[in-house]
Amino acid sequence: MTLTSILPSLRASLPDPLDPTLWPACTEATVDDVRVRAVSMQRLATVAGTPCVHTAEQAAPRHRPRGWAPADVCVTVAAVTRVRRPWGVLFVELDAVVPDCAVLAETRLIGRRSVAPVAEVTLTTNPAGTAGREAVLPADVRVGDLVCFPCVRALAHRDVVVP
Repeated sequence: MTLTSILPSLRASLPDPLDPTLWPACTEATVDDVRVRAVSMQRLATVAGTPCVHTAEQAAPRHRPRGWAPADVCVTVAAVTRVRRPWGVLFVELDAVVPDCAVLAETRLIGRRSVAPVAEVTLTTNPAGTAGREAVLPADVRVGDLVCFPCVRALAHRDVVVP
């Protein structure tokens, strides 16, 4: 549990911490963005559109085995297209396919500051919103918001585009 999860109002001035082993090397969080090697994910989504993928080198483990070489990992940025709350469950539909290699425990809201408490959400890509994967986002997530999450292997744009 982090200080920003106990006191969500701190997120207006203090970014949520991220796990450096799950994100690419040289990733830093700000209060409303994630930067990977000085590339803003919010700006990338503005320029390239959503969904988009940014590939970078894997962060080095704390104890490197001999012969270790960094692999390519990526960060996926998607836009929220629909939010529903049936039966007390928060379904968030994205304009991207959520790949199996996504680390959804590290999902971040980018593009705006939110001081709402975090809630467990189900990220989906199908319009019915029936199947999906669990993530944690601010409870006030809304249509048009941008979310980003790390993936443990490199992906191409075609891997996250909804067919």
